[in-house]
Amino acid sequence: MIEKNKECFSFWVSEPDNGIYDAMNKGTKEAKGEYCQYLNSGDFLIAPNTLEKVFQKPFIADVNYGDVYFFKDNEIIERRTYPDTMTLSFLFRSPWGHQVVFVKTEVAKKYLYRAKYTISADRAFFLELYCNNHSFNHISRPIVYFDSEGIGSIDKTRDERKMQFYNLKREFFSDQVNKDIERLLRIKDEYLFVMRVKPLRLMYLFMKKLQKIKN
Repeated sequence: MIEKNKECFSFWVSEPDNGIYDAMNKGTKEAKGEYCQYLNSGDFLIAPNTLEKVFQKPFIADVNYGDVYFFKDNEIIERRTYPDTMTLSFLFRSPWGHQVVFVKTEVAKKYLYRAKYTISADRAFFLELYCNNHSFNHISRPIVYFDSEGIGSIDKTRDERKMQFYNLKREFFSDQVNKDIERLLRIKDEYLFVMRVKPLRLMYLFMKKLQKIKN
Protein backbone atom coordinates (compact mmCIF):
# COMPACT_ATOMS: atom_id res chain seq x y z
CA MET A 1 0.00 0.00 0.00
CA ILE A 2 2.81 2.42 0.86
CA GLU A 3 4.74 1.55 -2.30
CA LYS A 4 1.65 2.22 -4.42
CA ASN A 5 1.20 5.66 -2.77
CA LYS A 6 4.81 6.59 -2.02
CA GLU A 7 4.39 10.06 -3.54
CA CYS A 8 2.18 10.88 -0.52
CA PHE A 9 4.98 10.18 1.99
CA SER A 10 8.04 12.29 2.75
CA PHE A 11 9.54 9.42 4.76
CA TRP A 12 8.62 5.90 5.78
CA VAL A 13 10.30 2.84 7.24
CA SER A 14 9.19 -0.73 7.83
CA GLU A 15 11.37 -2.63 10.28
CA PRO A 16 11.24 -4.36 13.69
CA ASP A 17 10.83 -2.14 16.74
CA ASN A 18 10.56 -2.46 20.52
CA GLY A 19 6.93 -1.45 20.87
CA ILE A 20 4.54 1.35 19.96
CA TYR A 21 6.50 4.17 21.58
CA ASP A 22 9.84 3.04 20.20
CA ALA A 23 8.28 3.19 16.73
CA MET A 24 6.85 6.65 17.46
CA ASN A 25 10.27 7.85 18.60
CA LYS A 26 11.68 6.78 15.24
CA GLY A 27 9.12 9.06 13.60
CA THR A 28 9.97 11.93 15.94
CA LYS A 29 13.65 11.74 15.07
CA GLU A 30 12.80 12.08 11.36
CA ALA A 31 10.24 14.88 11.82
CA LYS A 32 10.95 18.14 9.99
CA GLY A 33 7.82 20.21 10.76
CA GLU A 34 7.26 22.67 13.58
CA TYR A 35 4.79 20.39 15.42
CA CYS A 36 4.30 16.64 15.78
CA GLN A 37 1.05 14.74 16.05
CA TYR A 38 0.97 10.98 16.66
CA LEU A 39 -2.06 9.40 15.04
CA ASN A 40 -2.26 5.65 15.59
CA SER A 41 -3.77 2.93 13.44
CA GLY A 42 -7.53 2.90 13.98
CA ASP A 43 -7.70 6.61 14.90
CA PHE A 44 -8.53 9.30 12.36
CA LEU A 45 -9.07 13.04 12.11
CA ILE A 46 -12.56 14.46 12.59
CA ALA A 47 -12.64 15.89 9.06
CA PRO A 48 -10.35 16.24 6.00
CA ASN A 49 -9.78 19.93 6.83
CA THR A 50 -9.13 19.46 10.56
CA LEU A 51 -5.44 20.33 10.37
CA GLU A 52 -6.18 23.37 8.22
CA LYS A 53 -8.61 24.67 10.84
CA VAL A 54 -6.31 23.85 13.76
CA PHE A 55 -3.43 25.80 12.24
CA GLN A 56 -5.40 28.82 11.01
CA LYS A 57 -3.64 30.80 13.72
CA PRO A 58 -0.05 30.19 14.77
CA PHE A 59 0.51 28.46 18.10
CA ILE A 60 2.71 29.83 20.86
CA ALA A 61 2.49 26.98 23.36
CA ASP A 62 4.76 23.92 23.36
CA VAL A 63 1.82 21.54 23.81
CA ASN A 64 -1.55 22.15 22.12
CA TYR A 65 -4.36 19.72 22.83
CA GLY A 66 -7.87 19.41 21.43
CA ASP A 67 -10.96 17.40 22.29
CA VAL A 68 -11.88 13.88 21.23
CA TYR A 69 -14.70 11.58 20.16
CA PHE A 70 -14.38 7.99 21.36
CA PHE A 71 -15.84 5.41 19.01
CA LYS A 72 -16.45 1.68 19.09
CA ASP A 73 -18.02 -0.54 16.44
CA ASN A 74 -18.30 2.53 14.20
CA GLU A 75 -20.41 4.43 16.74
CA ILE A 76 -19.47 7.42 18.89
CA ILE A 77 -19.69 6.31 22.53
CA GLU A 78 -18.36 9.46 24.21
CA ARG A 79 -17.59 13.10 23.41
CA ARG A 80 -14.92 14.41 25.75
CA THR A 81 -13.94 18.05 26.25
CA TYR A 82 -10.72 18.80 28.10
CA PRO A 83 -10.02 21.69 30.51
CA ASP A 84 -8.76 25.02 29.20
CA THR A 85 -6.11 25.21 31.92
CA MET A 86 -3.74 22.30 32.37
CA THR A 87 -3.18 21.18 35.97
CA LEU A 88 -1.21 18.54 37.77
CA SER A 89 -4.42 17.06 39.16
CA PHE A 90 -5.65 16.44 35.60
CA LEU A 91 -2.42 14.79 34.51
CA PHE A 92 -2.35 12.77 37.73
CA ARG A 93 -5.75 11.26 37.05
CA SER A 94 -6.82 10.87 33.42
CA PRO A 95 -4.81 12.80 30.84
CA TRP A 96 -5.71 12.83 27.18
CA GLY A 97 -4.19 10.47 24.67
CA HIS A 98 -1.41 11.73 22.45
CA GLN A 99 -3.67 11.58 19.36
CA VAL A 100 -5.30 14.96 20.14
CA VAL A 101 -2.01 16.72 20.91
CA PHE A 102 0.35 18.80 18.78
CA VAL A 103 3.79 19.06 20.39
CA LYS A 104 6.59 21.32 19.22
CA THR A 105 9.00 19.09 17.34
CA GLU A 106 12.04 20.44 19.15
CA VAL A 107 10.39 19.58 22.46
CA ALA A 108 9.36 16.11 21.28
CA LYS A 109 12.92 15.42 20.10
CA LYS A 110 14.36 16.56 23.44
CA TYR A 111 12.26 14.27 25.62
CA LEU A 112 11.05 11.39 23.42
CA TYR A 113 8.78 8.69 24.80
CA ARG A 114 9.99 6.41 27.58
CA ALA A 115 9.49 3.17 25.68
CA LYS A 116 9.82 1.07 28.84
CA TYR A 117 6.25 2.13 29.60
CA THR A 118 4.82 0.05 26.79
CA ILE A 119 1.23 1.31 27.22
CA SER A 120 1.54 4.51 29.29
CA ALA A 121 4.57 6.31 27.87
CA ASP A 122 2.39 9.20 26.68
CA ARG A 123 1.32 9.83 30.29
CA ALA A 124 4.97 9.97 31.37
CA PHE A 125 5.76 12.24 28.42
CA PHE A 126 3.13 14.87 29.23
CA LEU A 127 3.81 14.70 32.97
CA GLU A 128 7.49 15.34 32.28
CA LEU A 129 6.69 18.33 30.06
CA TYR A 130 4.42 19.77 32.74
CA CYS A 131 7.04 19.30 35.48
CA ASN A 132 9.60 21.07 33.27
CA ASN A 133 7.38 24.16 32.88
CA HIS A 134 6.45 23.72 29.23
CA SER A 135 3.40 25.68 28.11
CA PHE A 136 0.01 24.10 27.35
CA ASN A 137 -2.86 25.41 25.24
CA HIS A 138 -6.37 24.03 24.75
CA ILE A 139 -7.77 23.93 21.20
CA SER A 140 -11.54 24.23 21.63
CA ARG A 141 -12.55 21.74 18.96
CA PRO A 142 -12.63 17.96 18.50
CA ILE A 143 -9.53 16.72 16.72
CA VAL A 144 -9.73 12.96 16.48
CA TYR A 145 -12.03 9.95 16.47
CA PHE A 146 -10.28 7.72 18.99
CA ASP A 147 -10.53 3.94 18.58
CA SER A 148 -11.69 2.63 21.97
CA GLU A 149 -10.60 -0.90 21.07
CA GLY A 150 -6.88 -0.12 20.95
CA ILE A 151 -4.32 -1.69 23.27
CA GLY A 152 -4.33 1.35 25.55
CA SER A 153 -8.09 1.16 26.19
CA ILE A 154 -9.23 -2.45 26.28
CA ASP A 155 -10.04 -4.28 29.53
CA LYS A 156 -7.29 -6.81 28.88
CA THR A 157 -4.55 -4.23 29.55
CA ARG A 158 -6.26 -2.33 32.40
CA ASP A 159 -4.17 -3.82 35.22
CA GLU A 160 -0.94 -3.29 33.30
CA ARG A 161 -1.89 0.33 32.55
CA LYS A 162 -2.58 0.99 36.24
CA MET A 163 0.73 -0.56 37.26
CA GLN A 164 2.70 1.42 34.68
CA PHE A 165 0.98 4.65 35.70
CA TYR A 166 1.72 3.87 39.35
CA ASN A 167 5.40 3.30 38.56
CA LEU A 168 5.86 6.35 36.35
CA LYS A 169 4.37 8.69 38.97
CA ARG A 170 6.93 7.38 41.43
CA GLU A 171 9.65 8.09 38.90
CA PHE A 172 8.72 11.78 39.03
CA PHE A 173 7.67 12.19 42.68
CA SER A 174 8.60 10.69 46.03
CA ASP A 175 6.15 8.36 47.76
CA GLN A 176 5.26 11.10 50.22
CA VAL A 177 4.53 13.63 47.49
CA ASN A 178 2.39 11.07 45.67
CA LYS A 179 0.43 10.41 48.87
CA ASP A 180 -0.05 14.14 49.44
CA ILE A 181 -1.31 14.68 45.88
CA GLU A 182 -3.73 11.76 46.16
CA ARG A 183 -5.01 13.08 49.50
CA LEU A 184 -5.61 16.54 48.02
CA LEU A 185 -7.39 15.01 45.04
CA ARG A 186 -9.67 13.04 47.36
CA ILE A 187 -10.50 16.26 49.22
CA LYS A 188 -11.29 17.89 45.89
CA ASP A 189 -13.53 14.96 44.89
CA GLU A 190 -15.38 15.15 48.20
CA TYR A 191 -15.88 18.90 47.81
CA LEU A 192 -17.23 18.51 44.27
CA PHE A 193 -19.59 15.77 45.48
CA VAL A 194 -20.90 17.99 48.28
CA MET A 195 -21.47 20.87 45.85
CA ARG A 196 -23.44 18.62 43.48
CA VAL A 197 -25.89 17.40 46.16
CA LYS A 198 -28.21 20.25 47.14
CA PRO A 199 -28.84 19.34 50.83
CA LEU A 200 -25.10 18.83 51.39
CA ARG A 201 -24.28 22.03 49.55
CA LEU A 202 -26.71 24.04 51.67
CA MET A 203 -25.30 22.52 54.85
CA TYR A 204 -21.76 23.30 53.70
CA LEU A 205 -22.61 26.94 52.94
CA PHE A 206 -24.41 27.25 56.28
CA MET A 207 -21.37 25.92 58.13
CA LYS A 208 -19.15 28.38 56.27
CA LYS A 209 -21.33 31.26 57.43
CA LEU A 210 -21.15 30.02 61.01
CA GLN A 211 -17.38 29.82 60.72
CA LYS A 212 -17.21 33.42 59.53
CA ILE A 213 -19.37 34.57 62.44
CA LYS A 214 -17.15 32.65 64.86
CA ASN A 215 -14.00 34.20 63.41
